Amino acid sequence: MLNKLKVQNFAIIEDIELDLKDGLTVLTGETGAGKSLIIDCISLLLGERAASEMIRQGEEKAVVEGIFDNDTPLLRATLERLNIPFDGTLNIKRTISTQRNIVKINNETVSLGDLKEISSLLADIHLQFDSVKLFNPENYLSMVDGFSERMICGYLEKYRSSLEELKKQYSRYLELVKRIEEFNTNQEEYAYAYQEISALKLDETSEQAIEARIALLSNYDKIYALSMENKQIADGSSLEDIYQVKQNNETLEKYDLDYQEINKRLNEAYYEIEDIFDEIKKKADSLDYDPAELDELIEKSRAINSLKKKYKKTFEELIQYADELKELLKNKDDQQILLDEEKEKLSTIYNETYQAALDVHKVRNEIAIKIAKEIEKTLNELGLNCHFVVDIIPKEKPNDINLELFNSDGIDVAEFNIETNLGEGMKPLAKVVSGGELSRVMLAIKMLYVKTHHIETIIFDEIDTGISGEIASKVAKKIKELSYAHQVITITHLPQVACLSNHHIRINKNVIGKRTYASAKELSLEEKIYEIASLISSGKVTEKQLEYAKEMVFQDK
Repeated sequence: MLNKLKVQNFAIIEDIELDLKDGLTVLTGETGAGKSLIIDCISLLLGERAASEMIRQGEEKAVVEGIFDNDTPLLRATLERLNIPFDGTLNIKRTISTQRNIVKINNETVSLGDLKEISSLLADIHLQFDSVKLFNPENYLSMVDGFSERMICGYLEKYRSSLEELKKQYSRYLELVKRIEEFNTNQEEYAYAYQEISALKLDETSEQAIEARIALLSNYDKIYALSMENKQIADGSSLEDIYQVKQNNETLEKYDLDYQEINKRLNEAYYEIEDIFDEIKKKADSLDYDPAELDELIEKSRAINSLKKKYKKTFEELIQYADELKELLKNKDDQQILLDEEKEKLSTIYNETYQAALDVHKVRNEIAIKIAKEIEKTLNELGLNCHFVVDIIPKEKPNDINLELFNSDGIDVAEFNIETNLGEGMKPLAKVVSGGELSRVMLAIKMLYVKTHHIETIIFDEIDTGISGEIASKVAKKIKELSYAHQVITITHLPQVACLSNHHIRINKNVIGKRTYASAKELSLEEKIYEIASLISSGKVTEKQLEYAKEMVFQDK
C-alpha cells in the first residue's frame, strides 16, 4: 500500500505531502487544478520516464518520494536479488534535474529497469488515455499474457530459445546457399586461380628465401672473391701462429699459475677458430653459380608479386587461398549433399519451433477463455449486457519454410470480440464500443488484473470517463467493491464515485504573487458533502443539492 506521497517542485506543485490510506481514496478538483499531476508523480514512483521540463520554473530539481508497506515473498526475493535492504517498508525516491535523474529505493541507487520490476509488484496504474489501447488490437496479446505471466513464462522461454536456434540455423543455411551459388557462378575463375597460384609451388619455399637466393646469385662475383680470400687466409699460417702461442702458454703455465685461466680461454678460442676456418673453406668450395637459376628465380619473384597485386593478398594469404580453392574444388560434388543436410536440420528446428509456438498458443488460449469469462461477468454487473470473447488465433504453417511466421511472442494474433446487442453477432471490440463502454471494458480488465496479480494498490485516472446516470452508480459500486481488498486511488468527476470514498482529497490551484500553486487537502465529512454537491451542480451549490449529496454519502451507511 502507498502510505505517503511527497512532491517538491514538480510543475505547479511546490510542496505537497499526502498521507494515503487503505480503502477508496478519490481526488477531485477543477479541470487543470493538478489532479493528474498527482497521478503523474505516482507514475514516476512506478517507473515512468521523467522529463526535466516538469521541474518547477526557477528550480534546479524536482523530488518525488513515496513510502510503501508491501511485504510479499516475491517482493522480498526480488529485493534480495537486487541487493536492496528491506524491513517491510519501501522508500522510493525520484530526483529529476537538468543534469541527472536519480532513482533510489531504501537509499540504494537503482536503474529505471529495476524500479519497474519492483513497482510492478506494488501497484498498477490506469492513465487517462490507457483505454485508447483497446482500439489497437496489437496491444491485446501482451494484455492476455500479462494476466498470467508466471503460467506462460516457461513456455515462452522455450519457444524463444527454439526461435533463436532457428534463426542461427537459417543464417547458416542461407550462407551455404550463397557460397554454392557463388561457387557455381565463379567455378571456372576459381579453377584458373588455383592453377595459377599452385603452379608457383609457393608452399615449397618462402618469399624471403627466394629473395635471399636472388640476392646471393646477383652478387656472386663479390661473394666468390671474398670467399676465396677467406679460404686463402684460413689455409695460411694464422691458425699455426695461434697454435704456437697456445703451446708457449702451456709451458709458461708451469712457472706461473696466472696463465691457467688464459690458457683455458685460448684453448676454447683456438678450437672454435679451427672449426670456423673449416666451415669457411667448405663454404668457398661449395659455391655454385647457375645463371639459369637466377633468371628462373627473378621470374618467379615477379610472378609472385603480380599475383599478390592481382588477388590483393600477401604471400601467406596466397598460400591459404590456394588451399581454400583446392578444398572448394575437391568438394564440389559433395555440396548438394551438404546443402540437403543443412536444410534437413533447418526443417527439423522449424517444426520444433512451430510446435513450441503451438504449446504457447494452447496455454494462452486457456488463459483467454478464463479472462473472457471473468470480463463478461464484470461487464454484465456494470450494466453492459454482452457476450465477450478473447480469440487467440494461430498463424497457419506454410508449406515452405518462412521465418516471418514467427515473432518474439509466438504465432498468435489476439482479438477481443464483443456482442453488445444480443442477436447481432460478435464484432471486434475496437469497432463497436462507445467511449463509456470502453471505460467499463478497461475497468473490468483492470479489476481482473489486480486480483490475479495480488496487487495491493491500483490508481485510476478518470477511468469513469464517458458514463453517467445508473451506469455511473454501477461503476462506482464496482470501484468500491475493488477497494475492499485493495487500496484504490482514483480521480473522478462523478458524484456517484466520490460519495463512496473512504477518503476524499481535493486538489486546488491558486495564483499567489504571479505564481501558480497546487495544493491538496483531505476533506472532512462536511467538506466532502459540499464537494459532492459541487460535482452535481453546474454552478452555485444549492440546499437541495447539498441534501441530495448528503443522501448519497449516507446511502450505504
